[in-house]
Amino acid sequence: MATVLAVLTSGRRNGFTAQLLGSAIRGMESIEGVTADFLHTHQFRFGPCTSCFACIRNPEQACVLDDDMGRKGNGELFQRIGRANGLLIADPVHNWSPSASARLLIERTYPFLWNGGLHGMPAGSISCASNQGMQRLARADLCKWFFGHRMRYVGGVAAHVAFFDQALQEAEQLGRALAGAALADETEGRLHWNDANCYAFYAENAPWVALQAYLDNLTNGTMEPEKSILVQALNESVFKRPEAIEHVRSAQAELENTMRLYRAGEEVEAARSVAEAGAHWTRATWLEFLEQDVIGVKQPRTYRPIPGDE
Repeated sequence: MATVLAVLTSGRRNGFTAQLLGSAIRGMESIEGVTADFLHTHQFRFGPCTSCFACIRNPEQACVLDDDMGRKGNGELFQRIGRANGLLIADPVHNWSPSASARLLIERTYPFLWNGGLHGMPAGSISCASNQGMQRLARADLCKWFFGHRMRYVGGVAAHVAFFDQALQEAEQLGRALAGAALADETEGRLHWNDANCYAFYAENAPWVALQAYLDNLTNGTMEPEKSILVQALNESVFKRPEAIEHVRSAQAELENTMRLYRAGEEVEAARSVAEAGAHWTRATWLEFLEQDVIGVKQPRTYRPIPGDE
């Protein structure tokens, strides 16, 4: 039996967001072989990540915080996420963005970054807004967080209560789509795609496009590789370790290739390229700033690997 973890992050157990999740659950359970595991975050006790890095230094222990997510990997929330074949977060829009409860849940899945346990997991979202809305912006943020775990974004509903009946139908359709993906996850095995494939997928199939975001980040908002933070770091001799410097240079060379592809309109290939540039930049910063003095361990192989690591 495939399981979709259906998460309600609203404080209102019977509000608009909860009703949309209920419609999605009906869609899920209309697919034979699929069951929904309902979870209401407000019924659990867990706080923010404390940046203790225990989950990086000793990944098999997972989170060591003594709450419903931690307990060295035995926390109920951690266990239910890890067992699921799919994840759906139904979230109210707060302050033009996802709620604090949704952000907290995703933040505390931090240990999965180091063991790769969520790579390829089907995921979806429901963002429900009233008043000014910004449900599309909130949906994009949730999509971005799924991307960070290399999860496969099946789809999302950006709902405003003014069009609630339509949103109920969309939620049910999303539930069925997510159930189908979860069933494949259970019967065929999980698709553990690499960073390049993940970036390419999100360049074409998601409300949050990783390519533009990463280009903006690496180029200091200029979209010009010669003005990138990579060039700035090299010019200012920010990095001291020879191996780290080489990775910065590799990142800059790949970024130039990325921009060439992007300007030629080859966005999918550009997304694959920027994944490599970002991987080299990650490796450089880990070597220079984290490995010895902060975390004390090498970069996990599952986290932003450079080509050849996986």
